[in-house]
Amino acid sequence: MPDLASSLVSVPSFNIYLAYDGSINSDWIAKYAINMAENNGIRKINLIHVDDGIHSPEAITQKIAVIEDQAASFGVELSASTLPLSENVLLSLLDCIPKSEASLCICGTRSTSRGRGYLAGTISEKLLRCKHFNVFAIRVVKPGILGLPRQVLFPLSGHPRGVQGAMSLFALMAPHVKKIYLLRVMYISSLWFRYMSASRARSIRKSGTAYLDRILEELDRSFADTGLFIDGKVVLSDDWIKEILIYANRVKAQMIIMGASDRNLPSRYFYGNKIEQVLRHSPCDVAIYRKI
Repeated sequence: MPDLASSLVSVPSFNIYLAYDGSINSDWIAKYAINMAENNGIRKINLIHVDDGIHSPEAITQKIAVIEDQAASFGVELSASTLPLSENVLLSLLDCIPKSEASLCICGTRSTSRGRGYLAGTISEKLLRCKHFNVFAIRVVKPGILGLPRQVLFPLSGHPRGVQGAMSLFALMAPHVKKIYLLRVMYISSLWFRYMSASRARSIRKSGTAYLDRILEELDRSFADTGLFIDGKVVLSDDWIKEILIYANRVKAQMIIMGASDRNLPSRYFYGNKIEQVLRHSPCDVAIYRKI
């Protein structure tokens, strides 16, 4: 039986860069980077630490040594660089990571201070916005899964390419994933949702089901004979976030994977932002990706 990675028509080889800040959160993100590099054509991680003065050089050296040992146990080479702080951490990272479709930056999301968001205003959000290279920003909620999610939930936005943009990144998690769940939430405003006729509801659901069926057919074709369980659901709702969180709990998802765009990335008004709310309330790990 072929594994998930080899089942795809073409699995690209990325030059993987891990933006490492020395925090415990970054240590958890490193486990994802190692597991993804194991399935990458180039079994190597370029760890980049920008010396912002928060951690001592000795502490960073010790932490990187631990990650290097972990990577070696998976047959992954770790190349670590500690950069002096230039104007700011973001510019230091942008100067170091090549602008290319072959570059993949793995970074973390976390609450930076009291009352701040998990992504809004962070370096990770700015990396997602810059569109210089591929970005996979992860919030770790369950460090116990060790960067190896078995059940993955993809909320579908209705984009014509479906989950196609995520597949090459998702393939790097193979062959550990056992189940993929797709959720298409057909958003209806609260006013229309209350007074919508049954025939109108059927029409909207039919449209969502047709889209979901197309994506399911593509995935079934891509992952034929792998033993991967694939399922999907369409719901009509006036609360997009609530449906994602309920479904994630119901299927016991260990990771939610969502695509980022300029339209849905958080702004300074992040409390009402969909991505920010999922990051804040998710029962499991969340990855926000941007494929260029």
